[in-house]
Amino acid sequence: MVHGCGSRRLWILEFDLGRGGRPARVQPSEAIQTSGKGFEARTRGRTPSWTFTHSHNIHALQSLLSCYLPLSDPAHVDCPPRPLIIAGWWYTALVLEHATTGETIWMTSLVEMLDELRFFWIAVGPYENWIEVVEMVPDIYRSIWVADVEIVSCVTDPRCIAAADYTPPIGEENLSRVIPDEDRGSIPIWALTVVDYWGARPLEIANNDYWWGLTEYGDWTYHPLGQQWIATPWPQPGHTHLPYSIEKSCLALSHIPQQDRNDSILIYAKRSRYFDFHYVSPRSFWTQLAAEKLNPRVTILTTAREEPDHQLPDGLVVLPRQTRTDYEHLVGNVKAILGIGAPSQSPSVYTALCQGTPVIVPYFEKNMRQDGWYRYSGTAQHGPAASIGEPYVYTYYAQNYDSLLAAVQKAVTTPIQRYIPPDMRYDYALTKMKEFLDRDTQGDYERIVRRRGGVPPLQAGLRERCYELGRCRPTLPPGQRSRVL
Repeated sequence: MVHGCGSRRLWILEFDLGRGGRPARVQPSEAIQTSGKGFEARTRGRTPSWTFTHSHNIHALQSLLSCYLPLSDPAHVDCPPRPLIIAGWWYTALVLEHATTGETIWMTSLVEMLDELRFFWIAVGPYENWIEVVEMVPDIYRSIWVADVEIVSCVTDPRCIAAADYTPPIGEENLSRVIPDEDRGSIPIWALTVVDYWGARPLEIANNDYWWGLTEYGDWTYHPLGQQWIATPWPQPGHTHLPYSIEKSCLALSHIPQQDRNDSILIYAKRSRYFDFHYVSPRSFWTQLAAEKLNPRVTILTTAREEPDHQLPDGLVVLPRQTRTDYEHLVGNVKAILGIGAPSQSPSVYTALCQGTPVIVPYFEKNMRQDGWYRYSGTAQHGPAASIGEPYVYTYYAQNYDSLLAAVQKAVTTPIQRYIPPDMRYDYALTKMKEFLDRDTQGDYERIVRRRGGVPPLQAGLRERCYELGRCRPTLPPGQRSRVL
């Protein structure tokens, strides 16, 4: 646990503009009063930053200081060692905006668990800002949460990654040869963790020949230390499973018995263009379904936003855009929710099951596979949920109307109780988060380096394809390091 300062001083984010913009190391008592203003002054207008995160970041840093007060101070709080998470992933920042994408709902759950475990997090933007924060608080942060393209940008940039950890990608130029020592990076590669909704999916199931230039089947990684440095919400092969849970918020909602619900089915799809995706059922299926005289007779609802050139199918009842709270109540008051194929994975499935609402999802190949990576391949909408099976999750073949109709009829006439998958229970998710935070990533890194004779290089072509598509950031220009600081 972190105790009072004693001989250890908190190198908090403080800035002395009067000395050319170099970081100043100060005592916590000074930083409590000034760290907020200093942090905001440094980031605004000087490096790319997310201005909407400033208030949160300032509050988090000031709260963090309570960990380093003397034990005798009434404001002292016991915290784990190195209790700061530096977030460079956009979807972590969007937690502050209460966004409702699947990625942000995952992150919302994770930061709730961080709070329970007495960790603090700040959202700082792209990797120029990681460099600054890491150099100012080298003994305070636990890890840096980053995106797939950002890790490729940083580890191949000698001005970002620590000098000892820079290794050129296979067959590519060593960019460090022309970088002066004072311009070299300081971020240790073992502290960089990729948080990603999809993971490094193999070419067998994903079009990563386009996105990453892959030419061979099998496992691969965009983190040089391996797939175990990639955390995903699903138990994907080789990756670190960091599950989320909506159990607390969902169980706070009233459970409506099936007989008291509206005779309706909700199609979960945010955009009207989804109905025109080539793998989705023909538009006529939805119009025909809306006209069916089922027992009970059900209305087909949608909250999809109608877009130009993509009209919604006839027969659907279009509802206005919902807040997250309104949407959760809507899901709990229908007989079933119905997926059409997009989005490929959505938290709506778990919101529904937790409220006792059956789910119906399509599959797109007659011989659907659910083993290994194929569960995440997109051959079925939301493969992890599809694998749960009846009476919670029903499946239909997207090109067979009778298959759709049979699934709908069973779902609306078979009541279920609340259901939360075991690996999405809050206690389980919290345990996995604690394991994740307690990992000895530095020790694992050192073992890899000893075994491989150095930091493994990225495979050939990843960086170039990422740059070609404009997804990865160019290396920092000469002198950028000193401007960042």
